[in-house]
Amino acid sequence: MNQRENFFAMLEGKKPEFIPNMMELYKICILGAERADEPIVSGRDVFGVNWIVTKEGAMPEPNNFMFEDIADWKEHVHFPDVDSLGIEEAAKIEMTDVNRDDVIVNVYSPCGLFERLAAFMGFENTLCSLVEDPDSCREFFEAFADYKIACFNRYIDTYQPDVITYLDDLATANGLFMSPAVYRSVIKPAHQRIVDAVTSRGVIFAQHTCGKCEKLMEDYVEMGVKIWSSAQIINDLEGVMEKYQGRLIVEGGWDTSGPASYIGASTEEVIAETIRCAKQYGKYGNFILMPSLLTENGNSLLVGDPRLGPMIEAWHEVDKL
Repeated sequence: MNQRENFFAMLEGKKPEFIPNMMELYKICILGAERADEPIVSGRDVFGVNWIVTKEGAMPEPNNFMFEDIADWKEHVHFPDVDSLGIEEAAKIEMTDVNRDDVIVNVYSPCGLFERLAAFMGFENTLCSLVEDPDSCREFFEAFADYKIACFNRYIDTYQPDVITYLDDLATANGLFMSPAVYRSVIKPAHQRIVDAVTSRGVIFAQHTCGKCEKLMEDYVEMGVKIWSSAQIINDLEGVMEKYQGRLIVEGGWDTSGPASYIGASTEEVIAETIRCAKQYGKYGNFILMPSLLTENGNSLLVGDPRLGPMIEAWHEVDKL
């Protein structure tokens, strides 16, 4: 099997021939989302939020809020015309010479419903608003879902992706930012509409949620999510893989807080973590490795890293099921 055939066998609940890793499995596309959601480099996005981008990642400029009362969101949030974003041009750039017969085309969409509200008004104001004014929050989430759906339809038209990965980090290392009940009442209805819009067009929906978020796995599976991305070991990954075998693929597994993720981690430490992931999670047949390697310049998967070659070699020595 090639990467594509192996992936779809796993997606259908069949036994894959080998354990995939995202570095070889995907053609990841980010330029469309860079124009629609958040910039790759520091600067203002299409909504006017100023982003600070460092080697650790991107975040809205601290304490520079567009508004602080959720009831005022309509006065400040102006949705851009999707026709003006240049998504077609981005797709032409990223899809040049892509071998669709082998790889899986995966379009990333950062800054989901919760993250976007936090980008506008900060985490403290957002979390208070979820409890103090859930009706205004629902109204905002529904409106922003409309925008995301319009963008996703344009991604599907232009990229013709196999997967769309929707990024919305709803948890810390200790647990969810909000109770499951608040998520289900305030955010989930709009989230469900987004999932339905993607899957109704035959595209696989991947949910990127970092942190200890396993309490939402039943919700994700129920909504039609097929891949949980950036799954961290603070969750019971083996329990999730076993429970949802044939229904959910777990993408992650890397110890993102351990020595292999430290800047300056040795090649030997990286290889040891690679082998651990393969042996511990690969046996379930619904696992994709998602490593987390950092350098002084940023994420190794984006900026390159001499440790990647030896890591992939070690992976291929143990990736057979």
